[in-house]
Amino acid sequence: MKSKVNGVMLARLAVSLVLLVAATGKLLDPAGFGAAIERYRLVPPLVAGGLALYLPWLELALALAWWSSRWRRSAGVLICALLAVFVFAVASSWMRGLDIRCGCFGKALDSSLPLALARNVVLLLAAGWVWRTDQNRKRVGEFE
Repeated sequence: MKSKVNGVMLARLAVSLVLLVAATGKLLDPAGFGAAIERYRLVPPLVAGGLALYLPWLELALALAWWSSRWRRSAGVLICALLAVFVFAVASSWMRGLDIRCGCFGKALDSSLPLALARNVVLLLAAGWVWRTDQNRKRVGEFE
């Protein structure tokens, strides 16, 4: 059980750090992030602007809340949902042949859509595994 707990902690740390780095890059350039959202052509410009202001704070809050025993389950569900939306947005844009950068981390760490898709799928799988393991541990009274 010890190695499984360590693996869960490592996966939680990795996903949390990615969310923190992504949030920081977006918070430093909300206008650039809004433009990146618009390039996906999934939402109108007004919605893109709102997302550019709101989404980084949500990522930041979820990354921190995932470490709180009180908010862990809810944060896990929301992280998985957020990553699923990211997977959909990136996959949809790639399938529509859009030649854009992902905008996931702001301009400094921008990546291609295939790389962003792979990264988001791996993060979603890791987050889902952590959430599911947390659920199983809660059921048997092993929560830390």
